[in-house]
Amino acid sequence: MRGYPIGNLLLWRKNAEAAADLKIGALNIDAPAMEQALFVVDGQQRLTSLSNALTDGGHNDPRFALAYDVSKEQFVQSVGRSVYEIPLPVIFDLSRLLNWYRDHSELTDDPSYVDRANRVAKSIREFRVPVYIVDRSDPDVLRDIFDRMNNYGKQLTRAEVFSALHESGSGEKRAEGGLGDLSSISAEVHAATGYGLVDDDTILLAMLARRGADVSRDIRREFSSSASVSSSTRAPLDFPYESPVDARENATKALQSAISFLQVDAGAPHFAFLPYRYLLVVLTRFFAHFPNPDPAVRRNLRRWFWRAASLGPELTKGNITYATRSLCSRIKPGNEAESIEGLLRLVGNGPANVPDVKIFKTNYAATRLMVAAMWDLSPRRLSLMGAGESFSQEQLLAALGEGNTAVEISVPLYRTGDLDPADRALAANRVLLPDVGGGLPDSAVDVLRLVSRRAIEGDDSAIAVLDSHGVSIRSAEMLSHGADVEFIHARQIDLVKHLEVFLGKQTEWQFEDTPSLDSLNLDEYEVLDERDDPLWSYSNGA
Repeated sequence: MRGYPIGNLLLWRKNAEAAADLKIGALNIDAPAMEQALFVVDGQQRLTSLSNALTDGGHNDPRFALAYDVSKEQFVQSVGRSVYEIPLPVIFDLSRLLNWYRDHSELTDDPSYVDRANRVAKSIREFRVPVYIVDRSDPDVLRDIFDRMNNYGKQLTRAEVFSALHESGSGEKRAEGGLGDLSSISAEVHAATGYGLVDDDTILLAMLARRGADVSRDIRREFSSSASVSSSTRAPLDFPYESPVDARENATKALQSAISFLQVDAGAPHFAFLPYRYLLVVLTRFFAHFPNPDPAVRRNLRRWFWRAASLGPELTKGNITYATRSLCSRIKPGNEAESIEGLLRLVGNGPANVPDVKIFKTNYAATRLMVAAMWDLSPRRLSLMGAGESFSQEQLLAALGEGNTAVEISVPLYRTGDLDPADRALAANRVLLPDVGGGLPDSAVDVLRLVSRRAIEGDDSAIAVLDSHGVSIRSAEMLSHGADVEFIHARQIDLVKHLEVFLGKQTEWQFEDTPSLDSLNLDEYEVLDERDDPLWSYSNGA
């Protein structure tokens, strides 16, 4: 009706034998033998939908029973609820449409209804679909054409669709930095935090989550006049009346607050440390509604973040969108205590399994958990002279820059040919070095070997360097004696143990998730005698 393209059809012209009782949707067709028949190669679903929705035979089936409601100006399921619902088979047939006007005088009482029906009828009847007809008998040619038609284009992501929808407004081209320019939001957040460039899809989900828990909602209506109206298919938004300009500004602020929490409280200072992107989406929604949580809430939020991260697929069960929506729905505007309690309930009582990072790939969630644990050791510079200084968070952010993985700072100890491929893939074959410009030789393991020998001799500064990279004295002895395979295996065990300690420290499964004092309504309790007040007793040493 709107004139949008619906793609091309690909047909194959060849001889056809008779086909009795051919089933197409709800239609039963007796197809005679034909020398120049057209077989549908690409477009079967579109042709089935159209042929059923626009004919009486298909319209009798509930799957295809559609009508156009001229009063609401939209397509609806045809159930005969209103005289303003004109069935599509009637719309498609001009003579039947004229008879419909004659039999339904309510329509002709308002000329606008007739105009709307005529406009829809004309749009459908005159709509053109490009059709390619292949006469060649070689099926390989047909397969090649089909493959090119379906695989040589790139499907737009949801973020790209959102950007396109907000490319312009009120007839004017969108200026750079507008709502649809998701990349500019990412750049702005990175400039303020050094967190790295968050991908457009995550930025979009964070924007949507801030305004409403259902991040899978229809983005075409996000800022339409009906966006604030609750219906059976759409929950009301939390900020229904804000302009796109305000939405962009407020989403940017909430994102920055969420990232600041990750950097200051959670021990995940850069995008390269984020195990699952949907966690940032949920945090953005939380900080949009509660921008200044007190220390107790921040502590519980940190527990929730790492509990969810350590649960991983166990929490999402393979459906990230559903998990995001479920978590976002726990965040209740105006009720901070209920929101954090809801998030914690959803991750359960744990603890989760600790992954053994046998394949160190910086875009893997388990690897990112390990990188966070390795950074928690406060890695020091590998120095041939004295104690290497610990790298600062500023150095880390500068080294990672706009990137989204820790590949730039994850230096391999052994390279191709030095070890078996399976051993080279272990986390134990990596050290975190945000700045390798301080006189480090080509091989980090050579420096580590020299440091190990000094540590074995009792050099405290050397021991501190080894500890900062998860190398025990036992592992150092293996390295210093050239037992490289044994060293890697021993260090792997030590790193996994430290990952367990790190997650235990961050998740604090064993502690009760007590709410902050500010969230408790102490006025609920009537104290008859001050000696019966537990706070009084505690303060007086009872």
